[in-house]
Amino acid sequence: MWDSRPRLSGMPLHLTAGGGYATLRFLGATSCDEYTPPRWSSDMAVGLQAKSLTQGTDAVGAVDWNRPGRAHLVGIGGSGMSALARVLHQRGWLLSGSDVNLDRLAERLPPRTLLHAGHAAAHVPPEVDVVVHSDAVARDNAELAEAQSRGIATLTYFDVAGRLMEGRHGLAVAGTHGKSTTTAMAGAILVDAGLDPTMLCGAAPLEQPDGGRAGRGTAVLVEACEYRANFLKLQPFHAVILGIEPDHFDCYPALAHVEEAFGRFATRVPHDGLLLAHADCAAAQRVTASASCRVETFGLSDGCDWLARPRAVDRGCYEFDLICRDETLCAIRLPMPGRHNMLNALAAAALARHQGVDPPQIARSLGRFRGLRRRLECVGTRAGVTRIDDFAHHPTELDAALGTVRQMYPQQRIFCVFQPHQTSRTARLLDELAASLHNGLRPESVVQRPNRLWITDIYRAREGLPAAGEVTASHLADRVRRRGLDAAPLHEMDEVARDVAARIEPGDVLLTVGAGDIRRVLDQVDSLTRDRE
Repeated sequence: MWDSRPRLSGMPLHLTAGGGYATLRFLGATSCDEYTPPRWSSDMAVGLQAKSLTQGTDAVGAVDWNRPGRAHLVGIGGSGMSALARVLHQRGWLLSGSDVNLDRLAERLPPRTLLHAGHAAAHVPPEVDVVVHSDAVARDNAELAEAQSRGIATLTYFDVAGRLMEGRHGLAVAGTHGKSTTTAMAGAILVDAGLDPTMLCGAAPLEQPDGGRAGRGTAVLVEACEYRANFLKLQPFHAVILGIEPDHFDCYPALAHVEEAFGRFATRVPHDGLLLAHADCAAAQRVTASASCRVETFGLSDGCDWLARPRAVDRGCYEFDLICRDETLCAIRLPMPGRHNMLNALAAAALARHQGVDPPQIARSLGRFRGLRRRLECVGTRAGVTRIDDFAHHPTELDAALGTVRQMYPQQRIFCVFQPHQTSRTARLLDELAASLHNGLRPESVVQRPNRLWITDIYRAREGLPAAGEVTASHLADRVRRRGLDAAPLHEMDEVARDVAARIEPGDVLLTVGAGDIRRVLDQVDSLTRDRE
């Protein structure tokens, strides 16, 4: 179960707003009381009914998303953008796109997608109906400037997601944690039940190239991200709020600002719609209080409208009863490990039940759902080492990932390589990250071989070049050591991989964790230990 308590670190920050963004900078180690969040405005979350870029012309409204056209996707390698490419391709659209890194990208994208390395005005095709870009693309991108100069409709990923939902039966899954998994679980149930939904999910189910599909049914299911309040571009009929915590500090300086955005999202569900809210998260309950629609609760404690009551657990995989208002509907056995995934499955089951799916079908679908890439993904075993890759980059997610891996492999030593994500997040949650790493990796007994920890350099998503005085991986490692857990003094990724390869032994578990490019460590360790097989 996700811990819904607010997390605030003792690292004060300097915030300056400019161009619609909030910039957070680590200043030093003093008490949290010295940090006072500035007054928040919608400019800090660009998606609050504002466009992150001026649209090309009135041609935006003329784009008919129900008919095939030509689209150019800037930042096509992102997980959401590649899912959108799949949906448009299956609807008959001709696609082109660009990204900085094309490594193995062609293997994941739809066939006949024209790819360009890097960004240049010449990449925009002579004839194109719309240019779509991800949030990771800078405002001064040459392709976006070219599209606007030519009067081409220019939209964000979530602009398009909102338009795909218009006039359809919109379903949205929101929350700080678990959005991708819950969306994919709900989608799998709806597909198995024959409802043939259209889906946009920000992570790829195992054995699928991405999280997109274009269905012929009326349902459009979207993972609703709170970053820059992008979910306010959606108009769902049924929505899920899994839980709310402080995060995305480059646009939400404090929890109250996150709650304001979620509150506006809740009001976008029409009066005859439905909100499913996490009962054990006080913030989720607060933001749904003003909703005009019916609100039902779900959780792992008694008193919820929808309850998951555990029956058994086997190496981290849970079996539970699905209960609705004291009536047991079915028993569900999850092949995907993690107590947090029992909550995700509960939310997906409740959403699917409201689409008319029978409980036995829900149980069958969830019983076959093996998981997503980079969500406690077991990559395999090589040279006797079990390799697991996970997306966790927030303290709550680290708690869940590390706790689950210890359930799965209670007698094995864990080699954990963690890549912090963004300096703003690392600075604000420095103590909480250190606590999660310490608590998740400390040995259960004095006779157990100690687990090992490496912390790589921070992945600077959307943050530009490092600045003097910022928090670093070394600061986080020091905080972990103060709690009594050893952390390696190495932070450069290649050095970390070599050190791991030199120390790891058959029977160990190698866990890479982070939202950046940390999976590179798995590949490097594989290469360095290949001769041991």
